[in-house]
Amino acid sequence: MNLPRDKIPWFPRVDLQKCAGCRTCFESCPHGVYGWDEEEGKPKVEHPYECVVGCSSCAKLCPSEAISFPPLAEIRKLMRELEARR
Repeated sequence: MNLPRDKIPWFPRVDLQKCAGCRTCFESCPHGVYGWDEEEGKPKVEHPYECVVGCSSCAKLCPSEAISFPPLAEIRKLMRELEARR
């Protein structure tokens, strides 16, 4: 499939209530998805479409379990539907 990346809603969501501000997500993402809010001391998803579809490494590394992604099965279904419309 060769779908435009901005049509695929796969990117992290950070629960700032759970986030401890450890910087693990910010420092571990090789794709620059996260920025850092110095005032809040928390990450922010600045470049959501730089996230690789299917990657959830940051969520697995987060000690506070503050990062979530949509269910991958839903994303795959959406991708099939989008591809069928082309």
